[in-house]
Amino acid sequence: MSIINWTDYFLEVAKTAAMRSNCLRSQVGAVIVSPDKMIKATGYNGTPSKVTSCYERNFCYRIKNDIPSGTKYETCRSIHAEQNAIIQAGMDKCKDATMYIWGHNFICILCKRFIVQAGIKDVYLKKDENAELVHVYASELREQLENS
Repeated sequence: MSIINWTDYFLEVAKTAAMRSNCLRSQVGAVIVSPDKMIKATGYNGTPSKVTSCYERNFCYRIKNDIPSGTKYETCRSIHAEQNAIIQAGMDKCKDATMYIWGHNFICILCKRFIVQAGIKDVYLKKDENAELVHVYASELREQLENS
């Protein structure tokens, strides 16, 4: 018998959360986990509640206009998975927590701000099954924000 390690377990939960995404461009899931390994919240990228999604409209402005990933966030209808998870958890459940993200291997400037402000300590990212695991400390994100 083989037991899955905690990082892989939480990445699988994030991967499952990504399956709820209504974004035509990318499916991303996030999980916030307390230091004692308790799931505090999950999130996925998608439109705010009661806003028609690009999936429902069968149209993505960003795809149609070939807008590169990581740019012009104001043109997107969706909330990022990281932001959704933080909103769901609330700051009190984020302090010193770890975030696991499935679906990309970088953190945008907007989400860096959310993660740092929420008090999350560590972030693990995995783009897909074949990608390397990326580990980022919130202190690194804070430094990047300071130097930008």
